[in-house]
Amino acid sequence: MNKARLLMLWRTALPGLLLLLSHSVAAQSQQPNAQYCLVCHGSAAQGNAAIKAPNLSMLPGWYLQQQFTAFRNNWRGNAAEDIHGKEMQAVAGNMSDAEIQQAIAFIRSLKPAAQPQTEGITADLQHGRQLYQTCQACHGSRGEGNAQLKAPPLAGQQRWYLAQQLSAFKNGWRGNQTNDDYGQTMRRFAQSLADDQAIDDVVAYIDSLASPAKQ
Repeated sequence: MNKARLLMLWRTALPGLLLLLSHSVAAQSQQPNAQYCLVCHGSAAQGNAAIKAPNLSMLPGWYLQQQFTAFRNNWRGNAAEDIHGKEMQAVAGNMSDAEIQQAIAFIRSLKPAAQPQTEGITADLQHGRQLYQTCQACHGSRGEGNAQLKAPPLAGQQRWYLAQQLSAFKNGWRGNQTNDDYGQTMRRFAQSLADDQAIDDVVAYIDSLASPAKQ
């Protein structure tokens, strides 16, 4: 084949090759956006207690979207003491709508990760059951959550994280923004808990519930 013929074929094929290359690069660049969550939240989005990253694998898509919105709108991570919330606020603020949807879809594709029950914490399960009577109106009797009420599942989440967030609501780190209706509801409940022992009791009861099927 002569040089003229080769040149003609190259010019004909070049646009297609460039298009194929651009799609390949785009696909590779999108993948880390979805998997970036795993850097902190664990290889299966099961959470990481060492850096206070919760279990994402058991959360429904609507709740993940709701929390991205909360971080973007400064409803979460706005308190000076909420160091981990500020980290997520920065992440959410740097993600486009498309990247957020991709991350949610990726997390939803993972199997819910089982959480070992926490040992070494003294708690009164009977008292926790009594306190949970208020919670179950929104979160369900088995901690399965309620999409219509925008109440996430609780069973299957790490015990330390539930305690951390109840303290955040009680101390006003969460639920302190006028537009955060759901956060304000949770803040009112958290403020009804007398002390850290009450938080430990209700969280211990939630920890005793079987994890629901992924919604």
